[in-house]
Amino acid sequence: MEQSKVNQILRVAKMYYELKMSQQDIGAKENISKSTVSRLLKNAMDEGFVEVRIRQPHYALADLEAEFTNRFGIRKVVIAADVVENREVLVQDVCSAMAADLPKYIEDDSVVGVAWGRTLNVLIRHLPKMSRSNTLTIQLNGGASRALYESGATDIVKAFKNAIGGDGYLLPAPAIVDTPRIAEVIMGDSQISSVLQLAERCRTAVFSVGNITEHSVLYELGCFSPREYMGFKAKGAVGDVCSHYIDIDGNVADENLDGRVVGTSLENIRRIPNKLMVAVGLEKAEAVLGALRGGYADVLYLDEPLARKVLEIDENSEDLKK
Repeated sequence: MEQSKVNQILRVAKMYYELKMSQQDIGAKENISKSTVSRLLKNAMDEGFVEVRIRQPHYALADLEAEFTNRFGIRKVVIAADVVENREVLVQDVCSAMAADLPKYIEDDSVVGVAWGRTLNVLIRHLPKMSRSNTLTIQLNGGASRALYESGATDIVKAFKNAIGGDGYLLPAPAIVDTPRIAEVIMGDSQISSVLQLAERCRTAVFSVGNITEHSVLYELGCFSPREYMGFKAKGAVGDVCSHYIDIDGNVADENLDGRVVGTSLENIRRIPNKLMVAVGLEKAEAVLGALRGGYADVLYLDEPLARKVLEIDENSEDLKK
């Protein structure tokens, strides 16, 4: 786009949004029609020159959040209301809420561990500048694949590193390999083991949970055959935490499968002081419940329909035990 065109778009946008001029007055000043002003304002939005953010208060769901913290014994829950019944908006709202809180949990001289996936790819668009000293950002679980489909791990680690400062380290390996022996050998490699050793010093972890569907990132990365993947449900798996498949009580669903994971262990994840989990969508309900019961989250960010579904499943399962 020519610089003269960019300048005109910026002039029109500033007059409209900052000077509060009407489109008719802007048209008269620029000697253009009102429809052209409208088109230029749309260009400003499309090109990213103008951003519109709606700050939604969370107090309206305070009772629901309190019920979560009391029931599951976690430190904090932030629930985004489903205002317009649109998944894309919900993902943006939940990720924006988490991003706003991140500076509270990231300190100087610390290691920050991040996973990957669709939700974290949205989260990184909202990361604020934190500029901490002597920090490291590391990848918690492998994400390389022979498939063209990308996990987004590189972009996520890079975005966190740029927002926080310090250095960043990838885990250049698949998430899940064919056998536990192969996983053991890969994790014994110095490039991998050095990152996993850093994970043991991790103070803050940021991740989502995966569920078991053919649209799962792990499935699309080609980690499993269709038959094997759907067989996980028969073994009680409800989803994964950093590539570790768990049941609804937060236990490892399949020991052999868990041995094939290249990444930091569930035991280590549980020891991390600040475990920040983000999830959106009703399909994640059982996975979120399993993660909560397993002690894999200290702070949780999720949407209202998902929150209510998690509570419903938890209540029903408690009733069955009586």
